[in-house]
Amino acid sequence: MSDSKRQIWDEASVGEYALGVMPHAERLRFAVDLKTDRALQLRVANWEENFAPMASELEDIAPPPMVLSKIEQRLFTTAKPVSLFQRLGFWQTATAIGFGAFALMAVLPSLTKMPVETAPLVAVIQGETLLVSASYNAAEGTLNVSRKRGIKAANEDFELWIIAAGAEPVSVGVLQTGQTTTIKLADALKPVILGSTLAITNEPAGGSPTGKPTGTILGTGTVLEI
Repeated sequence: MSDSKRQIWDEASVGEYALGVMPHAERLRFAVDLKTDRALQLRVANWEENFAPMASELEDIAPPPMVLSKIEQRLFTTAKPVSLFQRLGFWQTATAIGFGAFALMAVLPSLTKMPVETAPLVAVIQGETLLVSASYNAAEGTLNVSRKRGIKAANEDFELWIIAAGAEPVSVGVLQTGQTTTIKLADALKPVILGSTLAITNEPAGGSPTGKPTGTILGTGTVLEI
C-alpha cells in the first residue's frame, strides 16, 4: 500500500491498539501499517509508556498467609481438587478493582465512537514482572493478548489459562514470541468469559505437558465489561 493510500490513524485508534482492545479486523489493518510506518511505531510506543505507570501507581495489598498455600495446593495437588478460581480470590478482588479502573481509563478516548452494546470485554493481567492486556471480541470470538512487560526464559513459554467460576483452569494457548497473540476461543468458553479469571504461567517450551498448570503463576486478571 502506498503512503498516499495509507489509512490515517487517530490517537483513539492508536490507544486501542496499544491496550489490545481494537477489533480484530481493524487490528490486522493497523498491524500492516505499523510494520513500515516509523511514526506510527513511535506513537504506539508512547501510548504503551503512558499505560505502564498507571498500573505501577496502584497500591499493593498483601494477601493473607493462607493464599499462597492454597494456590500451591490447587495447582500441584490432584488428590482433592479445589478450583484455581477459588484459590485466586485475593487476586480477583485486586484486579477487579484496580485494573478495572486502569482498563477503563485507557479506553476512554474511544468510548464516543464505540456503541455500548459492542464494547469489548477487557482484562489487565499483572504480576511482579509481567504486564499483559487482553480484550475479547464477541463478534469474532477472539481474545487479543498484548504483552507490555515480561521476558520469558529461552526454554520456556507463557501459557494463558481461563478459570471460570467453580471450574478448573483451561488452557487457551501459548503466547507468541511477538507482542500480540490472537486466540480463537472454543465455543464452550465464550459464554463464561465475562467475570472469569485470566492467569499466565511459565511452562516448558510448547506449553504444559499435562494440560494443567505446572509452572509459576506470573499474573492474573479478571475479565470485565466496559
